[in-house]
Amino acid sequence: MKKSLIILFALMALASCKDQVAQVSGSYSYKISGTTVIANETVALPDEIGALDIIRLDSVSALLTFNALSGPAYTTTATIEGKEITLEEYERTVTYSALTVPVRASGDGTIYDGTIVIDLHYASNNLDADLVLLCKKN
Repeated sequence: MKKSLIILFALMALASCKDQVAQVSGSYSYKISGTTVIANETVALPDEIGALDIIRLDSVSALLTFNALSGPAYTTTATIEGKEITLEEYERTVTYSALTVPVRASGDGTIYDGTIVIDLHYASNNLDADLVLLCKKN
């Protein structure tokens, strides 16, 4: 009887454990905004808005596809552990002051109920920017 209860409680505990990546997967609207320093002057980068899809790859990783409104699409992978998300570095372009610059993007963030907030970083030879990526589940 005691073993049966232990097995029952163990099965109940396993059933109540939820796959965090599966919970986060879905469609989101996103906005990226932030600043960079150019020639010792802080400059706001143009805001970017678009659609984000998070697709479960396994219990700790996901594929993220960014589709910017009136712009290009980008993909990267991310690891999700608990309420933390870490974007793998990916390449994209940033346009500012009539210049288009290729950058390496990466970031870390926090998952809330229906919202993800990521501190995003862009780096290149010409640009070093800290931004916020705000994602709201549709």
